[in-house]
This record gives sequence, C-alpha cells and structure tokens, in this order.
Amino acid sequence: MKNPSRIIFIIINCLLTFFHQVIYHYLPGSDSILFLDLSKQYSQLNFFDCETNYRGHQLYALFLTIVGNIFSYHHYFIGLFQTIIYSIAALLLTSALEKQLNRNLTGLLLVLILVPEIYFFNGFILTESLAFTLIILCFYQALRIYNNSHATVTNMLLLSFTLAVTLMNRLESFVIIFPLLYLIYPAVRGRARNRLIIFFSIPLMLFQLNGYRNYKTFNVYRMSAFNGGEAIFGGNSANLDGSHHAFWDYKEIFIPRDRIEELNKILSEPDCISCPKRDAFFLRLAAEAWQKDPLQQMAVIPEKLAKNWLLPGTFDVYTADTTKTRGLQLKKILSKEYFNNAWYAPYKHLFYMLIHWTLLAVLITGMFRFDRQNRFQKSVLLLFVSYLFLAIPFCGLPRWHVAVFPLLIITFTPVALINRLNNMLNRLFTSKHG
Repeated sequence: MKNPSRIIFIIINCLLTFFHQVIYHYLPGSDSILFLDLSKQYSQLNFFDCETNYRGHQLYALFLTIVGNIFSYHHYFIGLFQTIIYSIAALLLTSALEKQLNRNLTGLLLVLILVPEIYFFNGFILTESLAFTLIILCFYQALRIYNNSHATVTNMLLLSFTLAVTLMNRLESFVIIFPLLYLIYPAVRGRARNRLIIFFSIPLMLFQLNGYRNYKTFNVYRMSAFNGGEAIFGGNSANLDGSHHAFWDYKEIFIPRDRIEELNKILSEPDCISCPKRDAFFLRLAAEAWQKDPLQQMAVIPEKLAKNWLLPGTFDVYTADTTKTRGLQLKKILSKEYFNNAWYAPYKHLFYMLIHWTLLAVLITGMFRFDRQNRFQKSVLLLFVSYLFLAIPFCGLPRWHVAVFPLLIITFTPVALINRLNNMLNRLFTSKHG
C-alpha cells in the first residue's frame, strides 16, 4: 500500500465525516451531553459526581477531556480527531495484513469508505467511535505479536494497555479477550503464565481503580458501571420487544404496575443512593420475567439478534418507541410520518439499508470462504460469534454491532472483490498518467 493511497484514505474519511455532520445538522444531545458534562468535570478534577458517573464510560470522558480542552469541545473538531485516529488504526492493520499475506489490499480501503455508519459515529460524541478504533488496534498489536512470534514484555504491555482502555470505553468489549488470546497463543505458549500476567495486568489495575471510584462515589464497590441493569432488562422484560427504553420516564408503559411504586421510591432518593438500587431493581425485573415465562423470553432472542445486525447502527428508532411494537419496524423506518414528514426520509433510510445489506452479504461471503489456515481470520470469526451471543443477555439495538463492523470488513472482504477493486484503481491511475 503506497503512501498516497493512505493519505487519500484519511482525507476522504475526514471529508465524509464532516459532510455527514453538516448535512444532518449534528448537535450533541442525550448521551453526548452526559459525556461532555462528565469530561468537563474531569478537567476540573471532579471524579465523584453521582449524577454523571453512574453510566460509566470514564475512559471516553477522559478522552474528551484531552481532545476537548485542545479544541474547545467543538463537535466538528472532536469528529475530525476521532476520524483521524480511526483511519490510522485501519491503515496499520491493513498494512500488517498486507505483509502477512504478501498481497496488495489497497482495494480494501474503498470498501471501508462505503460504510456510512463509520462516518456517522466518528462524527458523533459517542463511545462507538473509540470502540471500533480501539478494537482494530488490539487486533493489530496481537497480529504483530503473532507474526513476529516474539511476545516481548514491551509488546505485551502495549497490548495490555490497549485492551484495558478498550474495556474501560465499552465493557461489552470483554468478548475480545478470548479471540486475542487465541491469536497470540503460538507466540506466548513457551512463557504463557508470565505473558498472561502481563496481558491482564493493566485491565485489572484500571478496573480496580474504577471500583474504588465507585465506592467513593456510591459507597458500593463495583468495577463496572450502574446502568447494566437497564440494558439487561430491555432485552429480558415482560414487554417482549427486546429493546432499551427510558423506562423511568414511561413507567406506566414499561414497568409492571405492581412494581411502579417501588421504582418511584428508589427514584425519590438522592442519586448516590438511587443509582445502585435502580440497577439492582432492573436486574430483578429481568430475572422475574425469565422465571415467569422462559419460553417467551427465548423466543425474543432471534428478534434481538435481528435488531443488532440487520439495520445500520444509526437506525436507533427502538429506544424512543413507546408502543412496545415488536420486530424490526421496517414500516416505521420507511415512513415519513415518524420523521417530521420529511419526504426524503423513506428514500434515505432505504438507501442506507441497501448499503448495509450489501456489506452484510460481502461479509457472509467472506466468512464462508475464509482461509482455515489463517489464524487471524479465525480469531476475528471467534469475535463475531461472541458478539452474536451478546444478543442473549442484553437488549437488541443496531448500534451494538458497530464496535466490530469495521474489523469484520477488514478481515472478511473477499480476496476476489479486493483484486477487482485493485485492478479498477490501477486502470484509473494508469489512464490518468497516460
């Protein structure tokens, strides 16, 4: 891969992120505002506010603290920075695969450019951008260790650090641990115990620090955040729609009537007391839903799986739904009434869905044709299967697949397609020079 193609790739990514921010008039809202508030508190060395800390994602808040103070927290500049580090991560992994396979993968960059949700989430102030960038970097570092068969202390510490910040950014990324270990195992098996200690050292240290911060903030020692109960209840409730909602704002709709008073009592307490109690409350409701009718809960799993994967990550219509409508709700997505009667809404959504389904078809083709001798591909396939199983305990939302989607594109785009794109690029540049 030549340097001009790398520079062009970065520039196009930045332009497309900016284009999506402008054309959709992006302004931070909802979770983004919470992350920004948390970040500004951190810049003032305030790490123990109950109201902002309960949702976790402290790593992303620290990232925003660094970037935001440089760029005055302007979302255009934050999006630009997120796009640049993603582009560099994608180029690093693609270049490492070129060396491993001894094959030109420039055409793969064209496929990555066709993934709209990358630009959406790089332009958003949300954890997904950092999630897919960090996961790519984890597999890049693990691939270097595997290719060189040299798991030095320095390389293992780098991998441990990247893994730690990946997990702190989004906890469900823990499913990358086994695929990473599988990939590097041939390089560490002679000194497995020592290398495993290094591998887990920094994640354990950061989670212990997070547990201490939670204890000091909420008087409860927990290494994770206090919003996991919401995500689990969303996917395992008696509503049977498999989605996350603002349950506390619509208690009469989503909460069993005989439990609303209990929730109101919890919400009436100060944040430092109510957050852990609310999390435990939702976990109890999820357990009760399974105890009451396990067969119906099992029947929701395919729907959650479909919501996770069959729509672009930005199609998050489910969280705002208050009708308990089940299924993919394609009728709603392809209507204009639900989107301020904008005449173009159905066509825009259909356009993005067709792109997403085309990319899924490309990925599935590549997975069926993967090289069984290629340990890197097998490790990413393990990661894909692990993310499929996330549909079982958690809610089903399209944005859940975003963290691994770019890595899947890099790994499983069929060689035949890449070669065709390479030939197209060669003809294009040859004709220009001619």
